[in-house]
This record gives sequence, C-alpha cells and structure tokens, in this order.
Amino acid sequence: MPYTRPHDAKSPRENWTLIDVLYDGGESEHAVAIGEWNGVRRLAMRWNGTEERPAGNPQSRGNATWFVLPPEIYDAGIIDKLPTNKQAIAKALLGRS
Repeated sequence: MPYTRPHDAKSPRENWTLIDVLYDGGESEHAVAIGEWNGVRRLAMRWNGTEERPAGNPQSRGNATWFVLPPEIYDAGIIDKLPTNKQAIAKALLGRS
C-alpha cells in the first residue's frame, strides 16, 4: 500500500476541513497545509509516511490526520519557508501581511 498523500489526509472530519496543501515533500517527508479547524483557518503539519507506514504521523486508528499548529508560531518563519507560490495564499487566508 502506498503512503497516504497529504491531499487525502482529511481527519478528523468533524473538526478539520482541508483547504490546500502548501508543501508536500513526498514519501517519507513532511507536508504543510492550510485548513479550517472548527471553522477557524489554521496551518497544520504531518509526516507523509512510507509504504510500510502508509498513514504517516499523526494518525488515528489508521487514518492519516493533521497536527494543527498554534497561531503564535506562524510568524517564526514557517510561512516564509513555503514554496513562493504558496506563501501568498497562506498569508492571505491567515490574514498575515
């Protein structure tokens, strides 16, 4: 079984709605996304996993999930490390200039 691609990590469905994957390092690497956690736009991260561990981390009951980052660390350079074409999207959706 191949690893779970970040576009397919949509759990926990009752709290998280994926808007866009901002960075996808591929198999065995990390991903960063923007989504809504209980209706509030937030950045989230995950480790994509491997063929041996397809759900990656974090996961719940075998379902790939996202770790939602606290807004206080957004200005620590995370957004500026995203691909250039995704920085503007993240800043606009999060209300950052």
